[in-house]
Amino acid sequence: MAAELFKNTKVLVCVGSGGVGKTTVAASLAVLAAKEGKRVLVLTIDPAKRLAQTLGIEGTKDITKVPGQNFAGELYASVIDHKKTFDDFVSRAAQKSEAAKKIFENSLYKQLSTNLSGSQEFTSLEKLYTAYESGQFDLIILDTPPTKHAIDFLNAPQKLSALFSEGVAKWFRDPEGKKSGFFGHLLQTGTRQVLKVLENLTGSQFIRELGDFFMNIEQWQGKLLNRTVEVHRMLVSPTTKFVLVTSFDQAKLKEAEYFSREIKKGGYHLDTVILNRIFPTWLDLKAEKKGGPDQALVDLYEQMKSFYNHRDTLYQQFESRMEKEAQVLRIPDLVQDISDLSGLESLSELISEREQQK
Repeated sequence: MAAELFKNTKVLVCVGSGGVGKTTVAASLAVLAAKEGKRVLVLTIDPAKRLAQTLGIEGTKDITKVPGQNFAGELYASVIDHKKTFDDFVSRAAQKSEAAKKIFENSLYKQLSTNLSGSQEFTSLEKLYTAYESGQFDLIILDTPPTKHAIDFLNAPQKLSALFSEGVAKWFRDPEGKKSGFFGHLLQTGTRQVLKVLENLTGSQFIRELGDFFMNIEQWQGKLLNRTVEVHRMLVSPTTKFVLVTSFDQAKLKEAEYFSREIKKGGYHLDTVILNRIFPTWLDLKAEKKGGPDQALVDLYEQMKSFYNHRDTLYQQFESRMEKEAQVLRIPDLVQDISDLSGLESLSELISEREQQK
């Protein structure tokens, strides 16, 4: 079944709420694909320190071949550097290097390329598309940023592009076709009071930075729009599949169902839903202690099983609804932390086993 997940697939997008183990699942899927002979790149956002060490990407933003691997294929990994990705995009898109230099020095741009809502989603997809169009990899797996609502990830690039639409930018550059620019507009239309209030609230430097920013983005705003269209075309392609990761929490399960509907509505291809860390691996308690276990331990054990049996009812209801849209895999909560490549291999084998049981 793992072969089915990767068959005719060039891009896998791992989506889901924060805290569900999405990054580890993405890395494990990459290991699984490399074991099957593919040249794989996993793009991750902010892996835990030990996972970064495992992938050999601690302290570097470059695409790095994961050390210590012995797979039929090759596994590469990279942490997405949002600021550098945005800078690289502007450098390529800006027709004049002088304009790009002014943009990089602009305070608004520095905020935009690091903290503005939607910028991380845009740079994640920009990094993905750059690797995709390079043709260097058989498969690219993207670990998406944690978002309050997962659907925000898919909508963010369009929102960012709309922010710099020609209509908005034109107002700042030439509001009435008089070639007067932002400050000219403010002065000519009798809005000195507005300017005064804005200066009092934000300082004159901010107003100047705002005008300079929109003056200098002219060369790349069209490229931004085109890039957004190209990325969208890649995401709805049949060779791009989505893997939705969730865990036990009724709110997260409901969000996963909502997101699966939005994926379908948007024309994307949801292939797999992974219920991660949902139940422990039960021991044979009688075999654990010679002469039988203590009664107190048996009582605690039964209480825990009863608790998880209640959860199981919810899982079954969730699965019966979701299986109309995609295959659903349950992954148990592992006893050991995944802190090395063998841990990722163990999780990849579990995913493969669950697929084969379907």
